[in-house]
Amino acid sequence: MKQEEASYSIQELANLAGVSRRTVRYYVQRGLLQTPLGTGRGRHYTQAHLERLVEIRTLQEQGVSLSEIRDGDDSAEQKTSTAPSVSPVPQSVWLRLELTEGVELHLKGDKAALPPKQRERLIKAVMSALCDEPSQQE
Repeated sequence: MKQEEASYSIQELANLAGVSRRTVRYYVQRGLLQTPLGTGRGRHYTQAHLERLVEIRTLQEQGVSLSEIRDGDDSAEQKTSTAPSVSPVPQSVWLRLELTEGVELHLKGDKAALPPKQRERLIKAVMSALCDEPSQQE
């Protein structure tokens, strides 16, 4: 039996990657991210799109410019492997996920590197909790 590949709307993709929809569109326009599959309202993104978005964010956090990322991984990999540490102070990495208007989820450190499926389950659990109405107010 063939397992169906994950399919994401632009909002789902943006939430999972911790970027805005505008950023996704910008990356597609600049050639950093493949165009979505399908046409019209059937346009969708795949796991490969999500992995590329996470890769772009990681490279940017390491100081690689968007033009270097777009032009090829050779220059990006060389820069990240040979670049000296900018600061001796360890920096914490935070992942910001906008769940809905006015609600954000922030993940720090190793939690920011959750695999996409775990991150998706976490988002669904939080959204489910937000949608539950309290049975009794005290």
